[in-house]
Amino acid sequence: MKLQFSSYIPHIALQPYVEAIGYAHMQTGNGEEQQRIDLFPTGYSVLNFTLCEPCRLVDTGKSKNLDRFNFAGQMSKHQFLVASKISMVFVLFRPYGAYRLLGIPQNSLKNECPPLSSLLGSQIIELTNRMEDQADNHLAVLQLLQEWLLKQLDQNSNRPTDRISFVCQKIMQHRGALPILELNRLSCMSKRSMEQHFKEQVGLSPKTFSRIIRFNLVYKQIQNMQHGDWMNIVEHFDYFDQSHFIHEFRNFFGYTPSQNHLSTQNISRQVSSIIFD
Repeated sequence: MKLQFSSYIPHIALQPYVEAIGYAHMQTGNGEEQQRIDLFPTGYSVLNFTLCEPCRLVDTGKSKNLDRFNFAGQMSKHQFLVASKISMVFVLFRPYGAYRLLGIPQNSLKNECPPLSSLLGSQIIELTNRMEDQADNHLAVLQLLQEWLLKQLDQNSNRPTDRISFVCQKIMQHRGALPILELNRLSCMSKRSMEQHFKEQVGLSPKTFSRIIRFNLVYKQIQNMQHGDWMNIVEHFDYFDQSHFIHEFRNFFGYTPSQNHLSTQNISRQVSSIIFD
C-alpha cells in the first residue's frame, strides 16, 4: 500500500514558525509485514504523534524504537523507519520554528528523535493523555496539537528568531549557493556569531543547511527528468564535480541519483514537496 499523506495550513499566528500540520498513513497488505520507509534531510524538524504502535528508526545500521510522542531534530544524513503500519500526525516546523515554539535549543538534537517528554517534562502529560483519548480521530489530534502550539507561542515570546529567519530566507532564495561571508555581510553578523546562533536555533551549521537546501532542489529536478544528465546538474547547482555530487546525494538520500526510483516509500519526499513546490 502506498503512503497516504495529507497536509493542512496551520493557524495564521503559527505560520511564521510552522510550515504545515498533517497526517501520514500506510499499512502493508497483511498488517504484519515490515516495510522500509525512507527519510532524507529537508532542513525542517518535525513533531510526531503516533496513533498506532511505535515504529523503529534505523540510522547507519543501528535500530531504536521510537516513543509515541517524539521530536525529530534536523537530519544531516539518510535514515529510515521500519514498520508494518504508519499512522501519525505531525507538525512540520520551519528551520527555526521548533526553537521559537518549544523553547528548546536545537544544537544537540541533530539526527536525534527523542521522546518529547524528555525535552519538556511533565508539562505535556495532559496534552499526551488528551491526544491518546482521540487517537482514532487524527483531525481531533491535530486540533489539540495546534491549540497547544498557540499556547507555546505566547509562553516562548522571549526567543526572537528574526535574524536567523532572515539568514534561512537568503539561503533558500539563493538555492543554497550563497557564500557564508556574504551571509555574514547581509545579516550584519560575524561568522562566529552567525554560526553559534544558527546552530542553537536551527540545529545545523549554515553550511550544512545550505547543502541540504541545494540537495532538495536537485532532488526535485531529478524527479522531473526523463533522463539523468548528471553533468548538467553538477554545473547548474555548483558542485565541485560529478563524484562529489553523487557522494553527497547518496549521503542525504541513501541511494545514488540513478537509483532514486528504488525509494518507493518515502515520507521526506512528501515533506520536501510541501516546502519546495
